[in-house]
Order: sequence, then C-alpha cells, then structure tokens
Amino acid sequence: MRMNKFGFLSLGLIGGSIAMAIRHINPDACIVAYARRQSTLDEALAVGAINEGTTKINELFSDCDMIFLCAPVAVNNKLLEQLKPLLSEKTILTDVGSVKGAIHETVCALGLENRFIGGHPMTGSEKTGFANANHGILKNAYYILTPTETVSKEAVAEYYALVEELGCLPLILGCEEHDYVTAAVSHVPHLAAAALTNLVRDSDTANGTMKQIAAGGFKDITRIASASPDMWESICMANAENIADLLDDYICSLQTISKAVRAKQQGFIYDLFTASKEYRDSFT
Repeated sequence: MRMNKFGFLSLGLIGGSIAMAIRHINPDACIVAYARRQSTLDEALAVGAINEGTTKINELFSDCDMIFLCAPVAVNNKLLEQLKPLLSEKTILTDVGSVKGAIHETVCALGLENRFIGGHPMTGSEKTGFANANHGILKNAYYILTPTETVSKEAVAEYYALVEELGCLPLILGCEEHDYVTAAVSHVPHLAAAALTNLVRDSDTANGTMKQIAAGGFKDITRIASASPDMWESICMANAENIADLLDDYICSLQTISKAVRAKQQGFIYDLFTASKEYRDSFT
C-alpha cells in the first residue's frame, strides 16, 4: 500500500529536502512537521512542502505512515520518547542521521525496534537550514537503510521503494558497518578539512597571503569545513570510537609521509600518488 501521510520532526536541510522530494513525487501526500521555530514552519507552508506544522509533539503525528527524525542525534533520542505514546500500529519510524548506533540503542530501549528502519541519505551541503533545502540534492545519492532485526520485510521493501521513487540509490547495511564506513568517507574527512583550514589560518602571514591566494584545490578540499559546528560536534561524539580509530591510522600515514618528504624519498612519493590516483579514478 502506498504511504500517504508523512511526519517530519525538524525541518533542516535534509528533512526539508526529503519533504520537498515526497511532495514532488506525490503532490497529494499529507506532510506534517514539527519544528522549534514557527518561522521554519511558516516558510515550509509557504512553499507547499508541508500541509500542517506544530511547535509541539502532539496528535498530529498519531496516524502517520512514516515519521522522519531529522534533528541532531542526541535530540532525536529525546523526541522518540515524546513520540512513542502517540504512535499508531502502522507507523514506521526512520531517521536521517549520520550515526546509527546510538539511535538503534534508543529504539531498542524504548521497545520500538519492530517499527524502526534507520535511514541516511548520503548527500548534503556546507549550508544548513530549511532555507537551503532542495529536493534535487537527493538525485542519484546513495540512501543507506539500516533496518532492525525485527522490523518486517514488507516495511523495509516499502521504504526501499520510496527511496527509489525519490531518485536515490538504496543500500541496506547493518548499523555497525554503517558507522564504520561513514566514519571513513564522511566524518574523518570533515575533521581533516577543519584541521587543514585551521592550519592555514594559524600559519598565514601577517598580511594574509595564504588566504588571499588559496585557489580551487584548497577550496575544494576544505569546502566541508564550513559545515554546522553544532551538527558535527554531535556526530563526532556519537561515533567517537570509529572516528578516533581511523584518525589514528590517518595520523600514522601522515607521519610516514612526513618522514618520506624530509628524507626526499622520491619513489615513495611517486608510489603514494600513483596508488591514490588509481583508487580515486575508480570512483563512479
């Protein structure tokens, strides 16, 4: 059965973009949303992304087919507790967070594992908030699903089909694998970009020459350093062990590179770039 009523708890960049995408593929869908600020809801209502909004968790969500938890990880855990008494039997819960271990633990503790399927659209922007939401950012993005062991196969299949309708590429992973993989390809790169940006800031000349001449390469590598500090603090705290383990490996690699550069080991540097080029060129 086609899902027709969707709830969103928080309407930031990702939540807003998914709501817009659902509206795009199903103009008759009923979309309701919670946000802390009425101004966010007013903006979403004005562009037709939602049908109704509220600044309190209430019965508006009681008969949803699917509810998306779109707040930061720690906030989602608290929202789940408020939401639990309002849920109907048919409601499937999902989230859009970058870390899955914590939300899965909360879901199990609340006895909601038979209705939860974690979700993570692998897309985004250094910009934040509903004002920057756009259903186009989902196009051709991988959308990872992390179902619990007890949620029905029918629910997973229905969510999988919705993700395909949204123009995304669904991929099913366990929550532990998800957190390790995203630490490597998303979380550590964000920290590396932030560290590199701050290195240039702290190393710059008195007249700011480094900042002045920083061109495409540096700007491409560090674009994600402009992401939300609040969001990335939450992500790093929630996936600390995976991030720290991979950072340790990265630091060891950088130390090896530093020694090779100091020793002017031409062959090592050549092989380093050869290997990285071959692997990077294999990306689709």
